[in-house]
Amino acid sequence: MKLDRPENERVLAYLYVEQLPSWRESKSIWVVDGYSLSTHPDLCDRVQEVNAAAGGKATFRFLYGKPVLIAENGVIVAFANGTHTFCVRLPRGECDVELIDAHRYPPSRFPILRQKQRELDALTAEDWTRLDPYTVDVPKAEGLALLAAHLERAVAATTSHSTE
Repeated sequence: MKLDRPENERVLAYLYVEQLPSWRESKSIWVVDGYSLSTHPDLCDRVQEVNAAAGGKATFRFLYGKPVLIAENGVIVAFANGTHTFCVRLPRGECDVELIDAHRYPPSRFPILRQKQRELDALTAEDWTRLDPYTVDVPKAEGLALLAAHLERAVAATTSHSTE
């Protein structure tokens, strides 16, 4: 699946991390495709759950140690990172208010982390929205259905607006 598309440029830059040569051959469960797993396993499972609830509309895979969902045309439509960062490729105005994760951390004192914070802020200021993957403000089953609906809309939007 071709990912080097204009639509993916900024999100790939955000997801990118340097790979240590020793990780390329690692058999550790914490190294995926040669990259350190930088997303909590529960959140990785949740991303798969959301995709399954959406009828498997996207392909699940890891990029740079982070779970992503990719539409059939190669456009990344969702990604996760850390313990609770889950973003879908939808503008904020198209997302249910009760799912939006408005929590922001203060700028990190570490330059690389501060840069990643700025990149995430730039993504979520435009085409992406950060959602609460665990939907604490709505019942669990309803929350999963709402997240799946957001994923379906993101897939539909990228297929109808793709540059290919």
